[in-house]
Amino acid sequence: MTVELTQPGEIGRCPDWPDDLTEIVYIDRYGNAMTGLRAALLADTACLAAGGRVLTRRRTFSDVPEGVAFWYQNSNGLAEIAVNGARADAILGLAIGAPVAVLT
Repeated sequence: MTVELTQPGEIGRCPDWPDDLTEIVYIDRYGNAMTGLRAALLADTACLAAGGRVLTRRRTFSDVPEGVAFWYQNSNGLAEIAVNGARADAILGLAIGAPVAVLT
């Protein structure tokens, strides 16, 4: 594996690795499913498809009724899938490695 450094002290990038991953990369203790997608690169109107559902983007949990699945930009800047008041992993059947599609 070759890591390219563009500036001294800069974190390297592996050119054969994708910048974004269209899959679930982490599930937190609340059942929210973090994707490998940078939310800033997704249009505000973009939907994510995961677990057999199409999810719209919302800013916060309070933007949707209890029990509704959605996605939002988490504090790491990644798209994260959640269900207001419930576990997204259980409701949507998500696990690490589960595919996520971007719908525009």
